[in-house]
Amino acid sequence: MNYRLQIGERVHDVECAGITEGSFQAVIDGRAIDVTWQRISGNHLHLAFDGSCVNVYIAGSGDSRTIMIGGASFSVRDADADARNPGKTRPLRDMPLTVTPPMPSVVVRILVREGDMVEKGQAVVVVSAMKMETTLRSPHDGKVSAIRVAEGDKVMPGDILVDIEDHGTAQCAGR
Repeated sequence: MNYRLQIGERVHDVECAGITEGSFQAVIDGRAIDVTWQRISGNHLHLAFDGSCVNVYIAGSGDSRTIMIGGASFSVRDADADARNPGKTRPLRDMPLTVTPPMPSVVVRILVREGDMVEKGQAVVVVSAMKMETTLRSPHDGKVSAIRVAEGDKVMPGDILVDIEDHGTAQCAGR
């Protein structure tokens, strides 16, 4: 299977072959890598390649995902999605579409209240994972319609922490 993946501003050619339960071979930009993998949960994989082992956490849906590896977060999307869906608007590159943690975390602070108006990119929740705090931001201008968590709650990628009605459309970010 061949893919063109956009990571940040750069596009990478990826070819995967020999895909079995637990292993596959990948050629990324001409470099061959043998990978073994184990699914820990729906959004948590354990990978081994080049003599290293890493935990990988995945959040998002559609043509775009946020991948967290070793505490670093990467936005990864299908580089050919726009060509296949010409009428579809391009997703935001640097921001997830929902307020969800990139990896299993604990809610440290909630920075907004229900009814607050927020701007795109405004900090709304701080989570902590692997001794590192991450500030989650509003994906668009709008009104906070619901806060689904409390400080101290354990949360997983895909959990919607805050619903924000899109300014003018009354749609929730988590739906």
